[in-house]
Amino acid sequence: MAQQRRTLLNPAVKALIGRTTEVMEMYGVIDQETVRRYVIGIPDQDPRHWDEELAKERFGGTTAPSTMLLYTALRMAPWQVDRFHELMLENPMRDVVPMMRPDAVGIEEVRHAAGTRTHLHAGDEIEFYRYPKIGDRIFSQAHYADIQEKIGRDGETFLLTTTEIRYWNQDDETLLIARILRIES
Repeated sequence: MAQQRRTLLNPAVKALIGRTTEVMEMYGVIDQETVRRYVIGIPDQDPRHWDEELAKERFGGTTAPSTMLLYTALRMAPWQVDRFHELMLENPMRDVVPMMRPDAVGIEEVRHAAGTRTHLHAGDEIEFYRYPKIGDRIFSQAHYADIQEKIGRDGETFLLTTTEIRYWNQDDETLLIARILRIES
């Protein structure tokens, strides 16, 4: 008798597709000191990040590296409690994007709806539209763009989830869209 394969793409998981977080605003603005630290850390020695004259003609002023938004957009006010450590102790497999912000309303984790126990970051796809500029206020919003059920080489089913996050500035100009791929099994 053939073995029945376990399905992970149940109605609760399907209902997550399109589910969206609240809009989140980064504390403060893109500032020169944050850009300086990020540029040193990655390293990106492009002078457009600090040389106003050089950057003015092509970019309208100094810019921040686009990928910096992926790390700074959830920046909290200094007086807010950083719950990251506490949340990771509670659930080390936690993967909801706005988990660190006490004011964040996230989206239900696929793991909970599917009954899976493991997850793997499967990669990122980033579309760049504009460079963030010094003084920009940054907003972001995430949603589940797609969830597909696949069969692995071992014959076991897994879910391939795509979370899409849009980042924009105070003028509603899209700066970048990130798609984060995860495998849930």
